[in-house]
Amino acid sequence: MADFEPRNPNYKTFVEGYVSSQRYLDLIGAELARVEPGLAVYRIPYREDLGQQDGFFHGGVVGSVAEGVMGAAAATLVAEGANVVGAEYKVNLLSPASGVALIACGQVVKPGRRLIVCRTEVFSVDERGAQTTCAIAQGAMAVIEPRS
Repeated sequence: MADFEPRNPNYKTFVEGYVSSQRYLDLIGAELARVEPGLAVYRIPYREDLGQQDGFFHGGVVGSVAEGVMGAAAATLVAEGANVVGAEYKVNLLSPASGVALIACGQVVKPGRRLIVCRTEVFSVDERGAQTTCAIAQGAMAVIEPRS
């Protein structure tokens, strides 16, 4: 991962607030596990109501977490007062997301003034702690500058 310099010295506090304001993350039980410049990690414990008919995490949950963690990673690099919103993303579901939790690792690939390109790897975690890549995603987050 590249070394990025945050434009906001209080980026950790900003990202914590950014994540806590995403109400759907509360609904699915996502926790911000790690945050660094250009990087964010979410952990989502499995619950039956997040699963599909075969007991795996639903693909919609996997996709939304992939997009959400890219937004948090991008948010680490915006200037104070700015924000980010999703502009586009693509998810490849690689294997069933089975196990006791999901770990979603989002990282910035290229920060730009208007768009921040990110990628995510989502892992399913089994009872022993072994991780299997269940999805990858790439997207762009649009930078929203503060109104003057």
